[in-house]
Amino acid sequence: MNSAALYAATVDRVAALAETLSPAQWGTIVPATPMWSVRDVLAHQAGTARNIVEGDMADAPSPAWTNRQVVARRHTEAADMIAEWREYAAQIPAEAFAGGGVTPAWDAIVHEADIREALDLPRAPEETWRSLLPSVVAALSAKVAVNGFVVTTREHTWRVETPIAEFDFAGDDFELLRVLFSRRTTLQIAQLSPGVAHLEAAAMFGPRNS
Repeated sequence: MNSAALYAATVDRVAALAETLSPAQWGTIVPATPMWSVRDVLAHQAGTARNIVEGDMADAPSPAWTNRQVVARRHTEAADMIAEWREYAAQIPAEAFAGGGVTPAWDAIVHEADIREALDLPRAPEETWRSLLPSVVAALSAKVAVNGFVVTTREHTWRVETPIAEFDFAGDDFELLRVLFSRRTTLQIAQLSPGVAHLEAAAMFGPRNS
C-alpha cells in the first residue's frame, strides 16, 4: 500500500474510532504526547490536513504550528472536528506523499498508535505501522551527528548509519518504531536495550522529556 493509501486508510480508521469515544475518552491524556489529550491529538490531525491543503506550512512542524491547530479547535464540537479532518484529508495533493521521506501518513500512523496506547486499545493493523519502519530507519541514518548502530529486535536486525555499536532490543519491531519516534522514556528504553544513548540520539524528536 502506498503512502497516500496508507494515510487515507488511517484517517478512515481513526475517524471511525473517534466517533465511538465517550467524553471521558476524548479527555484522556496521551502518555506519548503528555501535553495533549486524545482530543488535542485529533485537533492536530484535523489542523495538519487543513494546513497542508491551504498551504499554511511556513513554520511546520514546529511546536508553535501544532499548538495553533489545537488552540483553534478548543471549542469545536468533536463531530465537527472529525468531519473537518475527513474533508481536508481527502484534498491533500498527491505530491505531499511523493518520495520516500516524511509524509502525512507518518504523522497519522504514529498518532494513531499514541491514541490506541492511551485508551488501552489493540494496535492498528500490522501492515500500517510496519510499512513505516524501513523509511524511518533510512531517514534517521541521514540525520547529522547520529551515532550509527546495529540493533536486533525479536524479529529483525536494523542498521542505522555507519555502525559503531551493536546491541539487542528486547521488543518487537513495533516497539522499536515507537522508540525511534521518541514515544518512550529513557527508563522505558533502558528496560528494553543497553543502547539507550544511541537510540535516543537517533530518535526523530530526540529524548522524550517525560
